[in-house]
Amino acid sequence: MPPLFALILLSTATVTYADPARKLVSDTVQLPPSATAITPPIDFSQSEQISIGEDRNDRMTVDVNIPSEQELLTRDKGPYKFIIDTAAQRTVLSTELAQALQLEVEESLNITTLSGTSSIDTVYVPKLTLGGQNNLNIIAPTFKKNWLGADGILGLDSLQDQQVLFDFKAEEISVRSNQKRFTKSNSREIVVRARRRDGQLIFTNATIDGIKVNVIIDTGSEVSIGNFALQKRLRLRDNQLLSTTLTDVQGKKVDAQIGLAKNFRLGRARFATVPLAFANIATFDVLKLNKRPSLFLGMDALRKFDRIAIDFADRRIYFLLPESAERFYEGRDTTKGRI
Repeated sequence: MPPLFALILLSTATVTYADPARKLVSDTVQLPPSATAITPPIDFSQSEQISIGEDRNDRMTVDVNIPSEQELLTRDKGPYKFIIDTAAQRTVLSTELAQALQLEVEESLNITTLSGTSSIDTVYVPKLTLGGQNNLNIIAPTFKKNWLGADGILGLDSLQDQQVLFDFKAEEISVRSNQKRFTKSNSREIVVRARRRDGQLIFTNATIDGIKVNVIIDTGSEVSIGNFALQKRLRLRDNQLLSTTLTDVQGKKVDAQIGLAKNFRLGRARFATVPLAFANIATFDVLKLNKRPSLFLGMDALRKFDRIAIDFADRRIYFLLPESAERFYEGRDTTKGRI
């Protein structure tokens, strides 16, 4: 059987340039002359509003409650700081938290991270509460807290039946159960439909320099990471890139190069440049995306939008452009791509 897949991407990744004096600067979207304020695209008035924090790598953390075995029938214990990671297939706990809660140890599982597949210890989590949503009977891999950068990671197994809104302007996350579909409500909103592969939502409504790209939204990643197939198609040479090192949740290093790719388009949104790290990470192989131009879209790019809403059950992703966004309405795009 193939290994159980848990993409825990860049949980403690650092970007270290060979020459610290050199710095990548990405262009922001430009002001349209007629931008006006409009209402939020999605009604989350009945959802749980959860204030977010930021860890040292500019990712989102939320408060999560977990009872210990002894407290299961009495009260939740916490809150604990968890990273919201839409590209992690599994919810993860720090080894220190699992020991403090005296959670029952389960069998080890083969888990794929940035650097490869390893056998990882797991624990049984009887209940995990995010806002008003309860997740029961989770088998969670454990990693050292100093590599996670938080008490844990909320992965797709805790989010699959929910709808999540990341409001970057208000610094809030809203969570609600999948009771009804979202509806598009204004012209600044871009809606893309994704396909599911091994639990991941992958969409192709994006191009970089005219090249169709498979995209996975990755709120657990500090930077966006492309594969070598994308680098080759973009014809980016070594002298156009800077050396960097990525560190995964096991503390293992992965060599990478980072540079600015031109003309990134997602739906009707257009960005003159976007920073991309290129690396041979194991997760592209597991998802069978290593031979096609593919990209994990990290927080550096996602924060260019005002809001992002993800309906995991309906496989739709909603991007709210900032009022400063430049939108384009060109003719039919003839580039083709498939997952």
